[in-house]
Amino acid sequence: MKHKLTVLVAISAALTLAGCSQTAQSNTQSSQSSQSKTSKVAKNSSDNSNTSTASSKNKDTYTKLSASKMDYKTTASAIAVYAAQKYGDTWEIAVNAAKQGNLGIAFRSKDATGITSDNDGDVYEVSGTGKSSNARYMLAGDGADKQVTIFVKQRNLGTTSLKDIVAYLNQKNDADLVKQLAEKTQLNVKLAGDEDTQKTTNNSSASVIPSSLQGTWYTADTGNGNIDTLTVTDNKINDEAGFSMNVKAKTSGSSTSDGYMKQTTINGISFYSFTNMGQTPGQGSTYLAPHTEDGQSVIVSANSNGRTNAVYWKSEALAKKNSNKQFSDLKY
Repeated sequence: MKHKLTVLVAISAALTLAGCSQTAQSNTQSSQSSQSKTSKVAKNSSDNSNTSTASSKNKDTYTKLSASKMDYKTTASAIAVYAAQKYGDTWEIAVNAAKQGNLGIAFRSKDATGITSDNDGDVYEVSGTGKSSNARYMLAGDGADKQVTIFVKQRNLGTTSLKDIVAYLNQKNDADLVKQLAEKTQLNVKLAGDEDTQKTTNNSSASVIPSSLQGTWYTADTGNGNIDTLTVTDNKINDEAGFSMNVKAKTSGSSTSDGYMKQTTINGISFYSFTNMGQTPGQGSTYLAPHTEDGQSVIVSANSNGRTNAVYWKSEALAKKNSNKQFSDLKY
């Protein structure tokens, strides 16, 4: 009897231990499962939070333009988009056409366009079709405070600052459109419809030099800070540094002060060479090109290899500001 009781006690103890072991194992698995679920929930919550934050940032962040950091192509594009939205008409036609092709900017003199304005600068004619257009503007001043006067043909639509134009475009979230058009903007283009005027000018005995070169220009690229003046009329060039030439329509003449003009492209820039009678273009010739730097019309003076001698500006103030400055699109 005593032996049987001993066996029963042993069996009971074994069963009790087995039950405790299963309970502990069950509790451990339950705890691990709970921890795993908690970890997954926390991770998902974190992922959702990050996604939400990124989405919020993308929603609230737009590309912005800076009036103080705009090159001349972006400036032209910004003015065109602004005028198209503000005034419509021929400006809207030009911008819509440019989206499918290129935004062409041609330079005009005030006399050629019939525009009357206190601004002494050139007229910029804007086209998206490659044809002559009535969408025009003029610039005055420098930097973000540059004044922009907008025209349809000769009609003055108003004057505003580049800074205000940029503020308007940023408010409309149009920076991407401006930059897309800037990539397709071409400066100093020849627009179809100008051929008759150009032929008349070239065939005239009184006018030989193109209007884009004419005027009084200034440079401080002298190495000593002095200002040199370049004066170009319809048939004469006079450089204060000592160069002077009467430009004839034909390549023959007897006077040593006479010369002739030819057009040539060097390093992608359209230059006019001015050469003394009896000589061929090359060393000894003067090469001038109407060009644009920092949104301003300039004259680039170079040698026969296209290496820049000087950049001439519309005012002494601009010449001093850009004294001996080197531009990335010019060869030195």
